[in-house]
This record gives sequence, structure tokens and C-alpha cells, in this order.
Amino acid sequence: MNAFWAGFDLHSHSTCSDGKLSPTELVQLAAEQGLHTLSLTDHDTVKGIREAKQAAEQCGLQLIPGVEISTTWSKASVHIVGLNLDPENPELLEGLASQQAARRQRAELIAQKLSGLGIDDFLAKVEQQANGAEIGRPHFAQVMVDEGVVETMAEAFKKHLGAGKKGDVKNLWPEIDQAVQWIHAAGGVAVLAHPLHYKMTNMKRRALLKAFKACGGDAMEVVSGMQTPDQSRYMAQLAKEYELKASVGSDFHFVTQWQKPGKYSALPESIDPVWMTWADSLPECQPSA
Repeated sequence: MNAFWAGFDLHSHSTCSDGKLSPTELVQLAAEQGLHTLSLTDHDTVKGIREAKQAAEQCGLQLIPGVEISTTWSKASVHIVGLNLDPENPELLEGLASQQAARRQRAELIAQKLSGLGIDDFLAKVEQQANGAEIGRPHFAQVMVDEGVVETMAEAFKKHLGAGKKGDVKNLWPEIDQAVQWIHAAGGVAVLAHPLHYKMTNMKRRALLKAFKACGGDAMEVVSGMQTPDQSRYMAQLAKEYELKASVGSDFHFVTQWQKPGKYSALPESIDPVWMTWADSLPECQPSA
């Protein structure tokens, strides 16, 4: 099997959303890890792309402009990644501006719902933690740790921010077809992010894939982070069934033993990789025999 896919990471985050590394630091780490292609896919923003591109040119790494857009489908929070898009496209930027307004409203609601935790100036401290980035639940979690409400960020999510908890506010996002439209308007490829991360039955996950394909979705993350071989084979089977290309990514946020750029399970054979949709325009993406 040609393992050219191992040099790609098409899902990563920087300090422009909820990652811990700046776009430059992220690109440098990706290059150190031996990647040849990286996509920066921050949540609902493309403002780190320019810095990441400059760093990539210095490192000899190919940077694929991307974004991860928060959406709602059947009352569930679902993320759509846009790859190889124009980060200056007016329709995309207008859509992301509405997302940022929704994020601000969501942050206010989360702070209001969790006011009983007794953290003074909760939202102001979250904004300080975000330091200009798009506010997300990890920023709330870090403030809870700093204020001694919980011991770890994982505990913050388990008790207060995770699915079904008091601080889980996710009904402000557009439907998946809207995100696909923004991505396509910017010339990008729409990818369903980490399908196994959603707490769904297999039947509901299939319904999601059907709806995503019906509204013009192009690909799905067959591999997201570390999966078992059985999970990856099943995701590949679904991709074939719904005629979606395969994407891969670490969903990198910060360095741990299990999370580094390019660290994810093997992509199963006989599945069409998403980067072949733009290989003609990016010759260096074409695998050698």
C-alpha cells in the first residue's frame, strides 16, 4: 500500500480558536513531525491562515486553507470542515461573521447558565483566556480549572460543559446545508468532521451522512485521531456507501502523548482520498508510484 496519506493532516487548530499553539508554532511542529501537507481548520474563523501560510513557506510545507464550521442537524451539534478554500471569499467571510456573533451570544448564555458556580466576572475571565480567539467551551473549562471549581478540563466537560450538561449550549448554529454552501462558495471541499465523535446510534449516523450527501457534502473524515482498525474500516465502508471521499486528521489542539500533528490511525486501502479532488491544481500532492 502506498502510505503517502501519512504525510497529511487535514484537521488542526491554533490559538485563533481553541488550540494551544500559534499558527506559526503549529506549522513548525507539523514540519518537525515529517508532514508534507497541513490544513489549519480553526473553529468558525480563517484569521490564522495568512500567518500559517507564511510559516509553511519557510518550512517547505504545503498549507491547505481550511475552517471548521459549527452547525446543527436534528438537534445535534455537527461540525463541517472546509478544505482548500479561498479564505478571502466574501460569502464565506459573511457567514463566519455570523458564526462569530453566534459564538458571542452562546458564550453569554453559557456564562449565564453556569452563574451558580460562583465565579466572579466569569465571561470577562473567559474572554481574557481566549485572548482574541473565538470563544469556545475549552476557554470556559480552563477558567474553571484556574478558579478551582474543577481539577481538570476533562472534569469541567464531564460535570458542566459536555453533551446534556447545563453549560452545553449548541442551538445557535446554522443547518449543515448552510455551511456546505459557504464552503462551496469559497471553492472548497465540504467534509463531515469526526463522525464517530457524535453520540448517535448507527442508524442516526447513517441518516446524517445521507442528509450531508444530499446537501452537497463532498467527503467525510474516515480517520479522526486514534481509532481502532475496525472503526476505520467501518468509516471507510460508510464513505463508499454514501459516495464520499475520505479525509484524515488528528484534530490537533495541543501536544499530548496521543495528540500531535499527523498522529492518527491508518487510512484503510481502496478508499478515495479527498486530496485527489485538488491534486491537479497542487501537483506536489500527487503520490508517487
